Amino acid sequence: MKNTNRRDMGWVLAACLLFFALPSCKDQKETKEPSPASSRPSGPRVTAVEGFIVQPSSLQEIINATGNLIAYEAVEIRPERSGKLVMLDFSEASFVKQGTLLGRIDTEALEAEKNMRQVELDLATKEVERGKELLAVQGISTEELDRLENRVEAIKAQQKVIDVQLEKSEIRAPFSGVLGLRTISQGAYITPNDIIVELEQINPIKLEFDVPERYLTQVRAGQELSFTIVGADDTFTAKVYAIGTGISPETRTFKVRATAQNSRNILKPGQFAKVTLVTGVNNEAMLIPTDAVIPVLDGKQVYVARNDRAIATFVQTEERQATEVQVTEGLQLGDTILVTGLMAISDGAPIQITNIIETSK
Repeated sequence: MKNTNRRDMGWVLAACLLFFALPSCKDQKETKEPSPASSRPSGPRVTAVEGFIVQPSSLQEIINATGNLIAYEAVEIRPERSGKLVMLDFSEASFVKQGTLLGRIDTEALEAEKNMRQVELDLATKEVERGKELLAVQGISTEELDRLENRVEAIKAQQKVIDVQLEKSEIRAPFSGVLGLRTISQGAYITPNDIIVELEQINPIKLEFDVPERYLTQVRAGQELSFTIVGADDTFTAKVYAIGTGISPETRTFKVRATAQNSRNILKPGQFAKVTLVTGVNNEAMLIPTDAVIPVLDGKQVYVARNDRAIATFVQTEERQATEVQVTEGLQLGDTILVTGLMAISDGAPIQITNIIETSK
């Protein structure tokens, strides 16, 4: 009887274990069979972007440069002979006309010598007149009369030398212009090595600046330009009159000079100038949005859309405006470049262009 009860309890226990084991097996079978959705490969993510079609645009070809203003004419006023400066008559930083007497060196010794030579000339002239009378009566020879006449010519030559020295004693302005600050005082003994004052002609005034050699064929005499200076709100104009004949091997630039009117004397020699020179109009310029250009280690690049993928392309740029930049190499007219979503893509990434934007031409 006792064995029968134990056998019944065993069957009950086995039935309970089987009841709980069947759902577990079903769960294991369900987890081993993947769903159709989970078995499909995910693939790279497609990025939505906006594009821009490269088209020909009209662009002024502009050369931006920096330069300096220089005097149209400039000279250091020095005496032509040594002596005591007995007169100095000008105001510093004043305008003077050509030929204005600025100073004079002592001429007392020269005047005395000139007077002495005049006395000698008078005596020599009288001797010549008497010699002619004597020659008429054969009182002297022809050779003796020639000697007397040569003496007269020699004295006249000495007088001319004195006159030249007297002329050099006067210090005059060689051209009209503005005087600088004097460095000599009246009463000083000066020599031709001493600078009395500087004189500059600043109306018109010259502008000199350097231009990269690639623009050599685009710059011509007669072209007009504009420039600005520090401390003035005005924009000034000038005209190119001379172009340097050589290229600097260090900077690969050439020099250009222009002249500007300066009737108000606002422009001063030595001032720094920012120059803008328009050399022409390019009607086939490739202008793209500045946001499309990405600075990289080796230069600049843009993403070009090809076969629904972003292709990284290196470009060369030049003229830059507020919202556009000119591309000179790397792109072709008709290319579609990407302008948005650039941070989310890389070279070869799949893309979908959702919009084509336009920029002002």
